[in-house]
Amino acid sequence: MKKSLAALAALAIIALAAFTLFGAPANPAPSFQLTNLHNQAVSNQNLQGKVTLINFWFPTCPGCVSEMPKLIKMAHDYQGKDFQILGIAEPTSNPADSLDGVKNYVAKQGIPFEVMFDGDKAVAKKFLKTELYPTSVLLNKKGEVLKTFVGEPDFAALYRVVDDEMAK
Repeated sequence: MKKSLAALAALAIIALAAFTLFGAPANPAPSFQLTNLHNQAVSNQNLQGKVTLINFWFPTCPGCVSEMPKLIKMAHDYQGKDFQILGIAEPTSNPADSLDGVKNYVAKQGIPFEVMFDGDKAVAKKFLKTELYPTSVLLNKKGEVLKTFVGEPDFAALYRVVDDEMAK
């Protein structure tokens, strides 16, 4: 009995070490399709071959507004590389968060990445386990979820993860 418990404990330690070293297996991103602000379809097919950061936000969200310049910088820093940011704007009862409000905000800020409007929040419900914003989901080149950031991520660490994933 003691040998069985010792063997089981050793196996659990090995499994935990492997999980820590290699991480959890990546899960495919939920399927979705939205129209961007230029009336072009964007779906999971757009995720293949590029490391992707999907950012869920809305214009009157203080945290979203705070992180937006960093996302814009990141988009410029990785321009022409195997990385993309997709912004998915969520509606609220505030008129500034309507489709027209999102279009105005995107134009005013000069947001250089694809932005879609999730009018019924169906895509957010598929991706997120929370309604806290901003929330970003990092995907690998296969379109698999690597990490979810609730709130503004540590951008220095995010850059390192993106660089590592692009090198794979």
